[in-house]
Amino acid sequence: MQRRHQKLIEESPAPAVDEDLRERIGRLAVEAARAVDYRSAGTIEGLLADGEYYFLEMNTRVQVEHCVTEMTTGIDIVREQIHIAAGDPLSFTQEEVELRGHAIECRINAEDAAKNFAPAPGRIGAYREPAGPGVRVDSGVTAGSEITPMYDPMVAKLIVWDRDREAATSRMLRALDEYEITELKTLIPFHQALLATEQWANGETCRDLVEDRKWLKALAFPKAAPAADDQGEESPTLEQDYTVEVSGRRFDVKVIGPPAAGTANGAAPPGATAARKPKRGERAAAGGGGGGDTLASPLQGTVLRVAVEKGATVDEGGLICVIEAMKMENEITAHKAGTVADLPIAVGASVASGDTLAVIT
Repeated sequence: MQRRHQKLIEESPAPAVDEDLRERIGRLAVEAARAVDYRSAGTIEGLLADGEYYFLEMNTRVQVEHCVTEMTTGIDIVREQIHIAAGDPLSFTQEEVELRGHAIECRINAEDAAKNFAPAPGRIGAYREPAGPGVRVDSGVTAGSEITPMYDPMVAKLIVWDRDREAATSRMLRALDEYEITELKTLIPFHQALLATEQWANGETCRDLVEDRKWLKALAFPKAAPAADDQGEESPTLEQDYTVEVSGRRFDVKVIGPPAAGTANGAAPPGATAARKPKRGERAAAGGGGGGDTLASPLQGTVLRVAVEKGATVDEGGLICVIEAMKMENEITAHKAGTVADLPIAVGASVASGDTLAVIT
């Protein structure tokens, strides 16, 4: 199961492949490897359409999803690859390869599915992996580890095995529920929701769900609860105006939060006002950030595509550019309708979170 060529969930054996087709795919894979005299572990990828199998490509390496094959065959593929490199023969014959049970792998990525799988780098708070029979976690993180925007968003791979697909799904849901990762948004809620759908139970691709913005928004992480004082009352919230300078440009910003240190009994410092929800017109007039005329980048990455030109007329929600971050392509859309007055970006340029992508007036 994937989106934009990035896999989210893998399983073995494939529910849409019977024994005859599996034997044929295996034979074609061996013939392709022999044709180039390949000696190592590798992955043959294909496309199954209306019962017909088409060869796509060969990856001359072990891929992320090798774990589900290992769980259903009992063969340590990485170990075999090392022995091949050392000149040793395989420790098994093809006749000895037997699939047993069913395995599922969920990629625990630092992404926010509710925001169309936007990268969500950050630092992990508490961290506790699930355990028990048939549960495997491949990870390299712990409490306090930082997932940066410079690399792949994967935090860990969660793999489970059980006697059949239904049982493996139940075990995966239990493992996902036990997986504790705080202070970092991950795909755990997405996996939990998708594995509970009828489409997954039917062995479908679930592509329409993965692309359904409304369904994804229902998976939004709950907002942090407001802080409370010792008496259980909410702390006072203040709105303060500041003028800041970023890269030689001045911006008027508002900071909404608890009173600054040194204020007495929550009293507002000079120039501060009690927070209130701004009206629509006031939000539109705000400068910088995601309000006003400026469209700021929500993430750090590289500009992969610029979809508009300076002077162009755009609609609210229209595509402005595509930013690649953590191996994912993220579509950035216009926050308002208007004319592109400034476009200080170009294909291949690096942008940081908060950088101006466009000015729309």
